[in-house]
Amino acid sequence: MGRQINFGFVFALVKRDLWKYFTNPTGYVFITLFIFLGATAAFWQSSFFQDNLANLDGLNELFPYLLIFFVPALTMSVWADEKRQGTDELLLTLPATSFEVVLGKYLSTLGIYTVSLFLSLSHVVVLAWLGSPDLGLMIANYFGYWLAGAALIAVSLLASQLTSNATIAFILGALFCALLTGTDWLESLSPGLAAWLAPLGVIHHFQDFARGVVSFSGLLYFLSLVGVGVYLNVLLVDNRHWPREADGYPMWSHHAARAIAVVVILASSVVIAGRAGIRLDFTAERLHSLSSETRRLLGELPEDRPVFIQAYISPEVPESLVQTRANLLSILREVDAIGGSSVQVLIEETEPFTEEARDAREKFGIMARQVPDLGSAQAGFKDVFMGLAFTSGAEEQVIPFFDRGLSAEYEITRSIRVVARTERKRIGVVDTEARVFGGFDFQSMRSNPPWSVVEELRKQYEVVQITPSAPLQEELDAMLVILPSSLSQEEMDNLAPFVENGGPTLFLVDPLPVINIGLAPSEQAGANVNPFMRQGQPPPKEKGNIQQFLSRLGVRWDSAGVVWDSYNPHPDLAFLPPEVVFVGPGNDNPTAFNSDHPASSGLQEVVLLYPGAIELAAGSQAEFVPLLESGPVSGRFSYFQMVQRNFLGAQLNRNLPHRPDPRTYVLAAQIREKEAEKFPAAEESDGESSTPDEGSDSSKRPLNLVVIADLDFISEQFFQIRQAGAENLNFDNVTFFLNSMDVLAGDESFVELRKKRVKHRTLDRVEEQTRRFVEQRLEDEKQAEDDAAKALADAQQRLDERVAELQQRPDLDTQTKRIMARNLQEVENRRLDVLKANIEAEKEAKISASKEEMEESIRRIRGSIQTLAVLLPPIPVFVLGVFIFLRRQRREREGAAAARRLRE
Repeated sequence: MGRQINFGFVFALVKRDLWKYFTNPTGYVFITLFIFLGATAAFWQSSFFQDNLANLDGLNELFPYLLIFFVPALTMSVWADEKRQGTDELLLTLPATSFEVVLGKYLSTLGIYTVSLFLSLSHVVVLAWLGSPDLGLMIANYFGYWLAGAALIAVSLLASQLTSNATIAFILGALFCALLTGTDWLESLSPGLAAWLAPLGVIHHFQDFARGVVSFSGLLYFLSLVGVGVYLNVLLVDNRHWPREADGYPMWSHHAARAIAVVVILASSVVIAGRAGIRLDFTAERLHSLSSETRRLLGELPEDRPVFIQAYISPEVPESLVQTRANLLSILREVDAIGGSSVQVLIEETEPFTEEARDAREKFGIMARQVPDLGSAQAGFKDVFMGLAFTSGAEEQVIPFFDRGLSAEYEITRSIRVVARTERKRIGVVDTEARVFGGFDFQSMRSNPPWSVVEELRKQYEVVQITPSAPLQEELDAMLVILPSSLSQEEMDNLAPFVENGGPTLFLVDPLPVINIGLAPSEQAGANVNPFMRQGQPPPKEKGNIQQFLSRLGVRWDSAGVVWDSYNPHPDLAFLPPEVVFVGPGNDNPTAFNSDHPASSGLQEVVLLYPGAIELAAGSQAEFVPLLESGPVSGRFSYFQMVQRNFLGAQLNRNLPHRPDPRTYVLAAQIREKEAEKFPAAEESDGESSTPDEGSDSSKRPLNLVVIADLDFISEQFFQIRQAGAENLNFDNVTFFLNSMDVLAGDESFVELRKKRVKHRTLDRVEEQTRRFVEQRLEDEKQAEDDAAKALADAQQRLDERVAELQQRPDLDTQTKRIMARNLQEVENRRLDVLKANIEAEKEAKISASKEEMEESIRRIRGSIQTLAVLLPPIPVFVLGVFIFLRRQRREREGAAAARRLRE
């Protein structure tokens, strides 16, 4: 057996170097600079307040590059000072092995870095003061910081051994660290080489820790880098004992071959570990682990009807899809491992113009998509395969491409369940003027594809197109009616029996559809059709009485009322009008989302465009369950105030005074009869039709419908935002719609899985202060409006009084009074017009000044927060360094004085 490590010597050396570092004020300067630069990277970027998220994304993006300068600053004097002072020979002649000396040096430097990192936990304290950060994510982030620093310290120590000049040691150390950290810089020189070297770089493995995942491959990579660095340091220390030759070859060649072999072995181990996909998920929402719902579904799959998953995925993808690809492969491997013989996964690495690409296209219609490759020096676009095909017996489901915003677990789990179960529930979608099924558009003279919402429903349900021109005969589990206000009275009457007899129905009503204002219920029939295209077309059908129709169902809806809300948690979207309503916990309404209803509980943010408000109809005995509500600083305009008409057509008026009402508005609700809980909403009974028999009371079920007062919240733009996966625009619009449909159809198996996403942890303190400024601005605007109205009323009263005085003069006849009154009114009206213009200008000036003051106050608050977050954390360390410096100066003076006394 080899000699055991003398840990007593190692710890003595660690203690010596730590004492030497922390009794030197220079060390505190470096730590202060490290904390300051880290705080600047985390909080001083403009994206910190624009994203409004309580995380360290800004620091994660720059931290590896920060280490390029900080780690060499720590290591430059570790060996260089020993050589410069001549103490290295004394150190190496002590009764200790070279490994023990190197280990002591490494652990002492790592200890200094660990202390620096611990002191930088002030960043988390700042986040906790501003909001509610995910502590699990913070732990993974800091563990990644520590591992990255530990690895680079081992490499940077090599530079300090190569020279006795600390400056040169710093430059060499920075170069070594840059080679490992900046492999992505090679993208502009050689994209192929950069892609090949990326797995050997620090950033590639650090990204998992930045997302809250501790991967085994990342852990092994950093530990391997530590081992290689320490091994090379030992070789450099031992080279003074090397013989000139061994077996006829220079001794250095033997050790070089050994070092290369060690690097190859460890690199291979990292690659193998990466393919294994072993990792721990530290995030609070367990975003990167299979949920209990998925595990339960996989456990229930029959072994005699296995599900085959064929994944066609490009081996190399642009940077924007790297994480999506990694998540997708990881979920597929976990599904394969847990599913056993019930699920078989085949992953094909697919390149364009290959046999795999041809199979994907011919068998499943999966084709490459051109994705922008901004980091490439080539054409700028790359053909990428990222599609999945699910088959089980005759059933087939295909996901042509995985976009960034799609949840890999949700999409995979849903597709597995759909193909594993041959029976699907039937959803009837009524064909209204919204034209959600697409078709030929006579205005644009082209054919439009179906809405994405229809395609989304088809992934889970059997979707049936319902034509309401005749009584409903279809057997349905639930029905969707988009924009019922566009239906004729006859069509409404044809749908009414299904709803009144308890057929689960989702209504999407909208007082002002932004996608097409001509579809608004306040507009005449056919207002959405170009008059030049009406020739040869049937006359538009008259709209039915939508308010009366909904009132029969227990819903009161003002079809001309448009709701606005001042709450906006996105500073980068501050230009949007208040009629773009953001529903979220931060709107100061604790019931913004109904936490007791499966369709709305767990949601974080829903956006509605010019929505309406609903309430329980007078006299209705149904149960009214609000699902979405506005905040307290909200109000309502009439459609006729919002929409102005000119020669260009209908235009939205964006200059209306926003005066809050002392109430909140219900934007979505479920209406059900109270005894409905005895009768499941969509109960299946021995395959019988779920369409009630109108003439049979025994088939009548309790009323069960959901009404959402907006259509635009499921328009195409929100599906595009969902697919793009922007971190600060992670809206729950599609989730809320699908949840509502599932609840009505009686299929809630995916409701919880859909809500599994990163929690939108906003900067609560900043939002609270911003909200106060917004409320003050609205109050100032209201005061300005009131002052202007009072001034105009006073001017009008003075005119009326002068006319009245003229009428009462007894010395004038009636004709003279009439002429003088008319002249007086003309003169006074001109003065009044001038006064109105002045008052209006003064009002607008006050409103503009109020807005400017609000924006200035918000910028001042943000600036104060940034200044405090960046400057306060380093102050304690800096003060301690000054104290050490003064103490050291005092001791030097005392020592010099004692030496003089001895000489005297």
